[in-house]
Amino acid sequence: MYWYALSIIGAIADAGYYISVKKNLLTADPLDLAAGVYTCTGIILLVVSWFRGFPSVGHDFFYALFASSVLGIIAVLLSYAALRQTDISLAVPMISFTPLFLIATAFVLLHEIPSLIGVVGILIIVTGSYVLNVSSSQKTWTDPFRSIARNRGVLFMLVVSFIYAIAINFDKVIVTSSDPVFGSAIACLLLGLSFAGMSMNTTIRRWLSPLVSPPADEHQIRSLAPASTLHLKTLGQWILVGILLSISAVSINMAYTMQIVPYVIGIKRMSILIIVVYGGFVFKEENMVLRLSGALLMVVGAALIVLFN
Repeated sequence: MYWYALSIIGAIADAGYYISVKKNLLTADPLDLAAGVYTCTGIILLVVSWFRGFPSVGHDFFYALFASSVLGIIAVLLSYAALRQTDISLAVPMISFTPLFLIATAFVLLHEIPSLIGVVGILIIVTGSYVLNVSSSQKTWTDPFRSIARNRGVLFMLVVSFIYAIAINFDKVIVTSSDPVFGSAIACLLLGLSFAGMSMNTTIRRWLSPLVSPPADEHQIRSLAPASTLHLKTLGQWILVGILLSISAVSINMAYTMQIVPYVIGIKRMSILIIVVYGGFVFKEENMVLRLSGALLMVVGAALIVLFN
């Protein structure tokens, strides 16, 4: 049951990562934050890998690394934009749609039909997303679906969920072609350097302005603190989030080597419940009973799909 403990650790660290990113995005620039967090994560994992001993890499490592990095850049940009614009208890549960998208792509590409339990899981996820978006101002039964369509943050996370359904295959190739630490270290370093380059490029920044434009009060907040203090505080925040991301990545990757992916992902999705509860208690988000109920349904639906298909 060692893989079970690792999956739980990964779920807790994953929840901490999203919560920390949400808090930092209240004042931080998304590109700067992504560059700092992923560079720190890459360095931390590279140091750990150095102590463990660098592995030899397989022939599939580099193509999987390239594919995972391209998908990762898009996913991080969209997820950071979603967390900045939307309640965390609404945005993050959308990741539960990843198993549903996996079934959809298998049906389209491979003509595979989901089992009866898979269909039940899909219906539970859709029901959970409906409950998640119910509000007191609802007038008709279609309003929650309209709310999803109107909420850019929720839509962004749905796209991220679809990207994860593709990227998870390349992530596993990276791990199996190297090891659970080194592969993630190189992938995170590549992401961090990519975001650093994007942050310094005014053309790219202008093109991405709908996603990365700062909050109205960000410059006012930064002007209150001395530059040296702010620099040290920012670096500390990057390292903290990087540690959480490192723990999540290594724990989940090690669990992959001990148990099949569906079982590990089923446990990892418990992070959604932690995030929703935290959103209510700390960020004072509304409708928490409904949102927690909806998130629980989505986790159950995702678990049914990954465990029985």
